[in-house]
Amino acid sequence: MRANQYKTIKCQRGLGMLQWALVIAVAGFFLLFAFKVVPLYAENRYVESALRSLETGGEKVEQMTDAEIKKKLGNFYMINNVRSEGPTKNIKIDRRSEDLLITIDYETRVPLFYNIDLVLSFQNHLDSSRPGQCCKPATATK
Repeated sequence: MRANQYKTIKCQRGLGMLQWALVIAVAGFFLLFAFKVVPLYAENRYVESALRSLETGGEKVEQMTDAEIKKKLGNFYMINNVRSEGPTKNIKIDRRSEDLLITIDYETRVPLFYNIDLVLSFQNHLDSSRPGQCCKPATATK
């Protein structure tokens, strides 16, 4: 009985050095990926919050001038530490007869390692005719 028990314990040794190195390398890659990507998504959440703050402000968005809209967005970005140039330079305001459409579509490129970059694209739209559906592009109707 004792020999049989020793044999099963010997087979259950665990991971060797090479297996642990592989586990650590894979975990390190995913941590590196998370540290590069998560701040960009957090920054986009601030861009969405800035658009939502326009619709909940004191005055209606349709009555504001383009300069006032850009200034309010710029102030919100400064307070919330939005650093990338995409959200600040890609503000487009399209005025229609009774409503307006504010689009902030931008791409952000971040180096992952060596010559491999990650490119993330974000689309944020505020349509004053449907303010409840803020920050998502309008889907094409068939």
